[in-house]
Amino acid sequence: MQISKIIISFLLSVTLFTQVSWAQIASTELVLTSPSAVSSQDKVSQFVAREDVAKAFEEMGVDPKMIELKVASLSDDEARTIASKIDTLPTGGDGGSIIGAIVFIFIVLLITDILGLTKVFNFTRPVR
Repeated sequence: MQISKIIISFLLSVTLFTQVSWAQIASTELVLTSPSAVSSQDKVSQFVAREDVAKAFEEMGVDPKMIELKVASLSDDEARTIASKIDTLPTGGDGGSIIGAIVFIFIVLLITDILGLTKVFNFTRPVR
């Protein structure tokens, strides 16, 4: 009985870290066409031209024409560095990871309360 509770608690904790993936059927055209290579300079220009990025710059009081001039004056190394950061930096998210961490901590504390290892919640009764 004790081992099965440990196994169940382990499985519950592992399932909290699984990712959901969405699969689609790839069309023949999509598979056969090769993606066009976008230069780093174009990638930075496209990123700065996005509506949400332009709005954020406006809120900071930066002139859009000045941004275009700065992007155009970037060297190849600078543009490559910025383009790689655009791909790798987190997007900010919607707080899902924070909520997931809170739920994970709650479940761990709940399981340890039920097993009698801690006494955090008043609504649980230990099995011991």
